[in-house]
Amino acid sequence: MRRTARALLRTTAVSLVAMAVGPVSTAIAAPPIVTITSPLNGSVGNNQTPSFSGLAQEGSDPVTLRIYPGPRADGTATQELITLLFSGGTWSLDLTEVLKDGIYTAQASQSNPKSETGTSAPVTFTVDTAAPRVTLNSPESPSSNTTPAFTGTASDATPVTVQIHTGATVKGTLVAMATATGTGAGWTSGHASPALSIGQYTAIATQASSLRNPTGKSAPVTFTVAPPPVPPVASFTWFPSVPAIGEPVSLVSTSTDPAGPITGFAWALASNGSFQGGGGVLTTSFSTPGGHVVQLRVTNAYGLSSLTAATINVVTPRAVLMQPFPVVRIAGTDTRWGVALRLLKVQQLPAGAQVTLRCKGRGCPTKSVRRIATSNKRGVAPVEFRRFERSLRFGVTLEILIFKAGEIGKYTRFTVRRGKLALRVDMCLDAAGVRPLACPSS
Repeated sequence: MRRTARALLRTTAVSLVAMAVGPVSTAIAAPPIVTITSPLNGSVGNNQTPSFSGLAQEGSDPVTLRIYPGPRADGTATQELITLLFSGGTWSLDLTEVLKDGIYTAQASQSNPKSETGTSAPVTFTVDTAAPRVTLNSPESPSSNTTPAFTGTASDATPVTVQIHTGATVKGTLVAMATATGTGAGWTSGHASPALSIGQYTAIATQASSLRNPTGKSAPVTFTVAPPPVPPVASFTWFPSVPAIGEPVSLVSTSTDPAGPITGFAWALASNGSFQGGGGVLTTSFSTPGGHVVQLRVTNAYGLSSLTAATINVVTPRAVLMQPFPVVRIAGTDTRWGVALRLLKVQQLPAGAQVTLRCKGRGCPTKSVRRIATSNKRGVAPVEFRRFERSLRFGVTLEILIFKAGEIGKYTRFTVRRGKLALRVDMCLDAAGVRPLACPSS
């Protein structure tokens, strides 16, 4: 009995070991290994029905190839193809439907008899049948550079060629070329050869396709080769030719530039003064007599400039005598306390003249009165000061100033004195209406 139990235990243990072997054998099985060896990941080509090939596991199902739009193997495949294996586990196939230009991702898969499926690493490729994209920047124009270099962009890495034609279109004669190394982005050419003569030209940039697609072409650009620029000639004049103090003076540029328009004017109103931007005409005035140095600097479109200076002689203005010349009438009698005025008026004066009466001393009815002479049908009416036709005490002084801009006017002073007759002084008044002065002899 005891021996039978040991035998049964051994039998049972063996059976357990045998049962454990099955799952271990199943765990080490693997899906088929499938790869895509062509095209390479990241490749670009102009074939719209490219060929695919790779490796797979012999004895398994056919290889399925799926083509997805975009850079990942997800979503809905645009094409799905199945191919049988060749000897040695290789496979290949050609697409039957044309692919449009764009980015695609291919992935191959294969299942074995146990329905285990293996997938390849995704391969992303680009179909490109378009010509290279080329741009050409306009060179400086007009320019005196007879061997210009050019810049632009080009999408391929092949050399860029710039063709230069005479005239305003590329139909003109090809006269020069420039080349640049392609970078797939920005490019800069060498200098045009042979050198260009003065005139108008049109350039176009081209780039051959590394994929044997059509040649890329830029839009044409037109430019001008001009004669070497020369500085402008600065000059100016002024009106009036001999200005007076405070009189407006017009400074007028007479500068010239044979190469084109003058684009900048700057004036300095002193020999050591700073230049201030302005136009071709500047209006100013001078506050002191004598020679005033004025400078003009002009600049043309090429940035070239020239300078000139001149001395403007400024004179003291010659004022003319007011016409008609005013008459100040003062009448009165002496009194015990001063003078009793019975008349104070200004007559025979031009229209618009300003009459100012100032009173100083005790007993003035007001300190100052100002009137403007006006005209009527009979002429210019006298200016009367009836408020002052009254008794004025000793020590009172009246000043009558008759002023009109730019003319020599009239000044009268009347002083009431104690123990003496009233004193009257008649003089002329300066053109500014401020200071009495001796009247001119003629």
